[in-house]
Amino acid sequence: MAQSDSIARSRDAKSDDGHTEKNPRVQEPEAAKKQSLPKRIWSSLGLNTGMIIMMLKGALPPTISIALYQWSAFANHFSTLGYLVAIMATLSFAIMPRAKFFQTMMFNVFGICIGAAIALLQIYCAVQARAHTSPPQPKPSGGAPSPGAQVAGYNSSASAVCAIWLFFNIYVANLLRAARPQLQFPVIMYSIFTNVASTYAPQFAQMAQGIAFVKRLLEAFMAGFGIAAIVSVLIFPMTSREVFLKQAAGYVGALQGALKAQSAYLYSLENPDVLGTPDEENLQDTDEDLPALHQTQAHKPKPTPEAAALKAAVGAVGELYGKLSTDIAFAKREFGYCKLDASDFGELLRLLRLIMIPVMGMSSIADIFDRIADRRGWRASPSGTLEEREALKKTRDTEKSNWSKIMKSLHDPFEVLTASMDEGLRHALYTLELSKPPKSGKNETGTEGSPRSDIEAKGDLVQPGEEGFADYLTTKIDKFYEQRQLTLNEWCLQKGVDLHQKGSYDPLQASSNDQSREDHQRTQRQLYLILYMEFLLWSTGRAVIDLVKFADLKASEGVMARRRFIFPGKKRLKKWVVGALGKEDALTEHAPDTTETTNINIELGQAFQETKDPEHLPPTNAWQRFGNKIRSISHILGSQESAFGFRVAVATMSIGIVAYLQSTQRFFIVQRLLWAMIMVSIGMTVTAGAGVFGFIGRIAGTVFAMCTSLLMWYIVDGQIPGIIVLLFVFTSIEFYFVLKYPKFIIVALLSMVTQVLIVGYELQVLKVGEQVATSSGQPAYPIYELAPYRLACVSGGMLVAFFWTFFPYPLTARSKLRHDLGASLYLLANFYSCIHTTISMRLNGTEGNLDDNTSPGYRLSKARTKVFSKELALLSGLRESSAYTAFEPTFGGCFPRKQYDTIITEVQSILSFMALIAYASGLLSNEDDKDPDKATWLKTFARLVRSAKVTSHEMTSTLSLLSASVTNGNPLPPYLKAPEPYRLVAKLEEMDADILSINHIAEPGYAAFAVMQVATSLIIDDMGKLITNVKELVGEVDFSFHIVSTAASSSETLQGSLESKGKQD
Repeated sequence: MAQSDSIARSRDAKSDDGHTEKNPRVQEPEAAKKQSLPKRIWSSLGLNTGMIIMMLKGALPPTISIALYQWSAFANHFSTLGYLVAIMATLSFAIMPRAKFFQTMMFNVFGICIGAAIALLQIYCAVQARAHTSPPQPKPSGGAPSPGAQVAGYNSSASAVCAIWLFFNIYVANLLRAARPQLQFPVIMYSIFTNVASTYAPQFAQMAQGIAFVKRLLEAFMAGFGIAAIVSVLIFPMTSREVFLKQAAGYVGALQGALKAQSAYLYSLENPDVLGTPDEENLQDTDEDLPALHQTQAHKPKPTPEAAALKAAVGAVGELYGKLSTDIAFAKREFGYCKLDASDFGELLRLLRLIMIPVMGMSSIADIFDRIADRRGWRASPSGTLEEREALKKTRDTEKSNWSKIMKSLHDPFEVLTASMDEGLRHALYTLELSKPPKSGKNETGTEGSPRSDIEAKGDLVQPGEEGFADYLTTKIDKFYEQRQLTLNEWCLQKGVDLHQKGSYDPLQASSNDQSREDHQRTQRQLYLILYMEFLLWSTGRAVIDLVKFADLKASEGVMARRRFIFPGKKRLKKWVVGALGKEDALTEHAPDTTETTNINIELGQAFQETKDPEHLPPTNAWQRFGNKIRSISHILGSQESAFGFRVAVATMSIGIVAYLQSTQRFFIVQRLLWAMIMVSIGMTVTAGAGVFGFIGRIAGTVFAMCTSLLMWYIVDGQIPGIIVLLFVFTSIEFYFVLKYPKFIIVALLSMVTQVLIVGYELQVLKVGEQVATSSGQPAYPIYELAPYRLACVSGGMLVAFFWTFFPYPLTARSKLRHDLGASLYLLANFYSCIHTTISMRLNGTEGNLDDNTSPGYRLSKARTKVFSKELALLSGLRESSAYTAFEPTFGGCFPRKQYDTIITEVQSILSFMALIAYASGLLSNEDDKDPDKATWLKTFARLVRSAKVTSHEMTSTLSLLSASVTNGNPLPPYLKAPEPYRLVAKLEEMDADILSINHIAEPGYAAFAVMQVATSLIIDDMGKLITNVKELVGEVDFSFHIVSTAASSSETLQGSLESKGKQD
């Protein structure tokens, strides 16, 4: 039910309407007025108009269903099955966006129709079994669960047939549930229908009675679906397009927050103490025997508040992008009456991604400075004599002071550009109507002002949302580009270089002297880092300009002037129909319960899913291909999905067997064990960790529902109108938890369903009378007895589901986490392969026109974007999976959760740097600078890089090895090391000493090269840590007969073995 979460986010975004955003050029008041107590309570609850509307909308379908039952014609028609109408209306989740709702509803209707057909076949088999094993009964001997469906006495053959059908139905349905995430809701509906039909089926003596029962049961389900559909379409309708646009507005707001956090962090670097101070306490506890990497991880200093805020802000941007990339498919498929079409949505998402990549790169500045501080020893206590310590301290202070001066020189241009980008993002929000601009009668601070005075004060300043803002923003970005030259000149003057004087000293030129070479490399790294920051900020500004131009283009074309009907094309509809039942990516998108989010499904491609069979060659004729189809049956039966379906079927029959034995059938009906069976079907989860969390949540939700049901009944003293009103109120409150806290959605869902069961049944008894209510064989209890009975039934069903989740062996979230982590490493290898090919094509000039969907560059860009989105979504799911491992019981050693979390973080870091390399490399082929000298330099640089043959597949091979080892739990091969960094700078300097001279540092191509160099070095560094952590997790092949451990190099090991053999001889 991530759909409800997306609605909450969209409603949150809608409630802002841009009024809470501050103009960065206007200072905020020093002290805000203290809010009143009601406002503070309102703010703490996080309520807004949109969320309240969704809460009320979600509570309408069950309330309408219960109210309809007070209509005599409705009550007489559905009789004792009326409560199912309200339950189906609740489970249909009318608050879902329209495209998701109707896709789910289509599957629900289709599944229930199939369930009705199978139920009739099941009843036919049971009737025939009864006819062949017992004398005919002209008149029914029992009551009727629905009008015209009188039941007969017990028959063992009919019961055995129905038990087999129930087991088969539940097995197949849950196999599909595990294999196809989009069928989660339909399987739940199907399971409820099957459980109800299968428990009554052996009691029918004639097909007419069975047909009447199935018909009335089908009508009850369809009535619930219809009520939910009417509410979804007519009451505060919400389309998937609106959800996407509101999420896009929230994403832009997150980008604004990230830019402000980035500005605050860069400002904090002006303080030299932030760059690193010795930590005596950590150093005293350092174990010299530990490897350096372990010491760094164990004693890594806590990040500054500014660095932590920047990481959190960028993390929120990445998370929102993952949700946007998931929801865009539904937005494109949907019929709508709006302004932007499917192609506009795709272009908007692309532009937002291009802004995110450099912003994510800027968040790595904190890690870079941490690594600089560690390598330069800024955090280590000086050792040696007093003079040596003083000299070392003086050197450290000088280095930190230099960095402080550099950051101070970058402060003003960075601050101006950040404010301009914030304005550009607000302009896009206003122009695309994602947020409302401030009222014309108020100025930016929200105070009343004279229009004449506002115009005089504004002068030539163009405000966001006004015509000509794109030109204004372009001027700002160009001005920052010009100021880069001044900043670099100042840095050169610090190094004693005058760029205007020919033949002056060049600190970037290599030297044969060791000390000079070290100074040369340090200076080069310092310059590259400055260029890294400037290039990323400038690239962010260029990406914002592209977004602003896109918004202005849509406004100038008249797209934003009026709404129109939007119809998806034939190709898009065909893809939807073909993929609806196919294997698709899913995280929480179709999950009925957030405790099932550990079951992450990401389609990884043929290379990962279909490996070569070492026992069979590829088929060469029709007979062999037919044989492969036969073999696939055994593969399906032996799959994890089949094992899950079998578990659910066995768990259901653990309770259902009571309904098929003569001595216990009456007990099953009287004690209402049917809902214990249904809770098993709903409550079984794929992994044990989710099972523990879900078990606790379901019990808590049922207890809460029992209490609220009693409150509803006794507050109004059993008066029907008051009960219905209170049911609406309490259900609305429970939808607050659905929207605000999706992780506790199961508590709210169980509460709503249990409330409907308790209150709906009591109102049913009041309406149709006790005689009709007990015609199904279930006695009528007062509410103070019925509520505990419901609690006992649901708790028993949850306990059975909990038991079969662990028995005969647990399907642990930990093993699932390991498998998904291996898949993440595979995707990372796939992404690097795309990056490798992209750089090769750009250097060779074979990328083609990116606007042509048949060009190699376009197709590669599409594949690269798809893998990037998959990896982001998978990493988000991995973090949730890691959290669920805490709920699993531990037998034996502790679970190495820290290692897993560390590996996940390192994969995220490597992914960001790889995306940054692909982004920066685009400037090497797409540079449109009009300066012929710069164009000549760029062509010369590209030619030298091509001749140097810098690309390598070693990274792809290493990541593939890591993926295989983690997925299969096998140790790594011996002597595996991180790929060595290619010394491109030294190679280029050997080929052309002037190509990287200080005279070219102001060129964008030079800055792009610096970004690629910094990102590559960070990837190599992270790869070493990644290999070390994976090695700790899965081990390493160690040939113990060697004298020297495999921790040493292979040459030393071989030498040790030869020396040992020589001594023995």
